[in-house]
Amino acid sequence: MKPVNADKSPVTSIQVPQRLLCRTKSVGRALLIMKTWKLSTTWLVAAAMGLVACATQTGQDTAPTSTSTTAAATTVAAVRTDFPPSGPVEPGTYDVAPSTWNAVGFTVTMPEGWDTQFGPGTARKHADEEREMNFYFVIVDAIYSDPCKGEGELIEVGPSVDDLANALLDQPFTVASEPIDVTLGGLPARQMELTVPDDLAAEDCRGGENLQVWYSETADKYLLFGDGKATVYIFDVNGERQVFYTQQGSESTAADLSELQAIVESIKIDP
Repeated sequence: MKPVNADKSPVTSIQVPQRLLCRTKSVGRALLIMKTWKLSTTWLVAAAMGLVACATQTGQDTAPTSTSTTAAATTVAAVRTDFPPSGPVEPGTYDVAPSTWNAVGFTVTMPEGWDTQFGPGTARKHADEEREMNFYFVIVDAIYSDPCKGEGELIEVGPSVDDLANALLDQPFTVASEPIDVTLGGLPARQMELTVPDDLAAEDCRGGENLQVWYSETADKYLLFGDGKATVYIFDVNGERQVFYTQQGSESTAADLSELQAIVESIKIDP
């Protein structure tokens, strides 16, 4: 090595890489060294140690972090086709095919706690309680001339929506509201409410305080609760008349009524 002056420290020139990136954990910023330094031998060791420490720290900070991304599972509830003729109705959406109960196929979503007893078109909840509710679909063939006595003379009803609505308006004992225009399952319908008159002599009626309003070959007769209220929806699908109705008891709660309305609003008529 070439001799140097005794009063001066030996100097060695070293080229530090033009871009040396150090990351600090504390602030997460980069220190960029851009100049060419001339370091003494003493400082070279310190610089080398610093570079090693920096490289170690940088390696720690820039080590790839393993991340796991879990895609949210999207569950689409299957549409059921087994609306039961009797027994519990499992909650879910049902595709109901045309049958002797219904002239048209449709889908409907049923909440928890319902069952059927006399056929697939007669769903109920809170059975035999004052808050009993019904959801019913049927093809009406005729109405009773005297719903109080029942089992008596049947009056055949014409095929149109208005034929049935007018027959219910004219039926004795049954209190029927004037029909209004609504939409059910995407189709125009006529809606009316049925109740039993307050002054009905229940002891004179075959069904007590209940009225036998109409007759269906499949569903037999329909009972209107003496202390309840039924909402009837009548509509036409390709020349076939269809009836849906809901019925509420005298002690049905606001939650009960919301549940009934949700069932009606879930109905979608097949095209």
